[in-house]
Amino acid sequence: MKKQLAFLCFIFIANLSTAQYSLSDFTDINKPSEKFKDTIPMLEQMPESIDKAMMLNKAFTYYFYSNGDSALYYAKKVEAYAMKNELRAMQILNHLYIGQHYVVIKSNYALGLYYINLSIEESLKYNLTSENFEGTVRMVQIGCYAGLGSYTRVKNILNNDGKEAIRKAHIKENVWTPDGMIGQIYVQLKEFDSAIKYASIAIRINDTMPVNLKWGFPYIVLSEAYLQKAAYDKALSVLYNGKDIIKTNNFDKDIAEYYTNVARANFGLRNYDSAIYYANVAYSISDKIKLTRTILDASSLLSKIYKQINQIDSSYKYLSISTAIKDELTDKSRMNEIENITLNETIRENQIAEEAAARKKLIYSLGSIFIIGFAGLIMYNKYKIKSRIRQQEEFRKNKELKAAKDLQISLLPKTNPQRADLDIATFIRSSTEVGGDYYDFELKNDGTLISICGDATGHGVASGMMVSVTKAGLKGIGGGSPNIILEKLNNVVKDVDLGTLRMSLNIVEIKERELAISSAAMPPVYLFQAKSNRVLEFNNNGLPLGGIRGESFELETIGFETGDVLIQLSDGLPEAPNLKGEQYDYDRLKSLIQHSAHLSAQHMIQTLIQSVDEWMDGQHNPDDITIVVTKKK
Repeated sequence: MKKQLAFLCFIFIANLSTAQYSLSDFTDINKPSEKFKDTIPMLEQMPESIDKAMMLNKAFTYYFYSNGDSALYYAKKVEAYAMKNELRAMQILNHLYIGQHYVVIKSNYALGLYYINLSIEESLKYNLTSENFEGTVRMVQIGCYAGLGSYTRVKNILNNDGKEAIRKAHIKENVWTPDGMIGQIYVQLKEFDSAIKYASIAIRINDTMPVNLKWGFPYIVLSEAYLQKAAYDKALSVLYNGKDIIKTNNFDKDIAEYYTNVARANFGLRNYDSAIYYANVAYSISDKIKLTRTILDASSLLSKIYKQINQIDSSYKYLSISTAIKDELTDKSRMNEIENITLNETIRENQIAEEAAARKKLIYSLGSIFIIGFAGLIMYNKYKIKSRIRQQEEFRKNKELKAAKDLQISLLPKTNPQRADLDIATFIRSSTEVGGDYYDFELKNDGTLISICGDATGHGVASGMMVSVTKAGLKGIGGGSPNIILEKLNNVVKDVDLGTLRMSLNIVEIKERELAISSAAMPPVYLFQAKSNRVLEFNNNGLPLGGIRGESFELETIGFETGDVLIQLSDGLPEAPNLKGEQYDYDRLKSLIQHSAHLSAQHMIQTLIQSVDEWMDGQHNPDDITIVVTKKK
């Protein structure tokens, strides 16, 4: 979320009980001036008091958009003081701020949701709340759910609460705040036309405001939506129109996102020099303030640009950085690993230069005196030793990858189940040596078939562990309807605790003439109905398994008649990019299912894979692709 969330949050304080103390200074919305920085080193020497807590909060506000790690340090100081001295309003708000910070700066949606829920529990416990507080919390929660991939829940909240939030905002004449935020959420939902609608409303209202009250945020949201639609000229126009406002606001986060989007637009227009320049500016700002998501975006973009212009070493450097960040977001890798990767890349480049120099010296030594020749021979021997070490390391890595791949294959069914009235076909293709996708079946004694399709976060051995836990859990928790199985399995995965690793999964119970469907953060389950010649889409998604203990999952039932076709799949196919970076798209997939449903299950899969391969035009799929097709004979 953006600074406007903090704006709503700060208003809430005025309605809280202040019998214990006054927080009028503590809740100052504005970022402290640069002069405040001179007082920060003296904070540690101040005696413990409410005044110190207020100053620590100001330090948090000062660093919020300029240094994520420092901001959290001071927020934790405020948290300790508020809890020790039972300053309840301060405690509630500080937990809200910490949750907001994890969402906005660290992109850690699970931890952000934890602190938001903690703030809610405390407000109910102490009966301290207000309309503004509840509205702010709701918007941050939506951002968390969207970041965690629970899109169905986000849409339900928007449908129920979104219009009311905007109505109240219109009355209070701060409409650009919720409209801009809702626009950002629609970007996360990949509903870009809706994002454009709300961000444009925010900008129109913004244009009527005094200069000191204008916000740069809606311009970033609108440009993001245009970038996702490959409308690069429109994105640049929006960014240039909002440039002065964004720089006047002087929030490093907005500025970093501005330069990132300018770089992406220039890359889309093939202005590679400009794209590199702006991406480097964005990367530098983001790295300084420890803004995880924008570091990832900028480094990923630089890797793509350098690959496009055939500068492979530079591409590899930024690919390593972006990969490390992705690992951090999924398996608790520490941020300083990015610095280590950059350092290792420098060492690698120096090593290559040294080896080239050694070879030159060896050639020159043929006409030199014995001492120079002997020195060259030593350098050459060192090079050979290093080569052998690299070969041994490569052999070790390949051996580990093979073991992980063998594990993944062993977890999949050896053959598809046989039921006289069903035609079943399956397909799985990993994006790397070892993927995280998974499918399975269980044919019960009464003929009921349980069909399972899943997608673990990440790739490699870690995702293989998650798939192993999932398969073992399914075997051990017993029967039940699909939603009950997911609820039990969620608690099993949570008990095992693989850190931030999660498992998305859908389960379909296939009886003779009925389907029961339940899903945990998976793409839609599709059902082609032969009688009506239409494709139904089931989006009853909960959170991924292992996220929140006690999560419940929806169950939907529907008839399954002759000629009907059930399709379960991971997101690798509908989100596969073409050379322009455009996704294959769920609507395109849905249309192809409808037009190929007359084919056998195996021929349907061949048609889908041929279509997406043509879309990618020779590119390797960047994510695992898994499809399970079950046709009623």
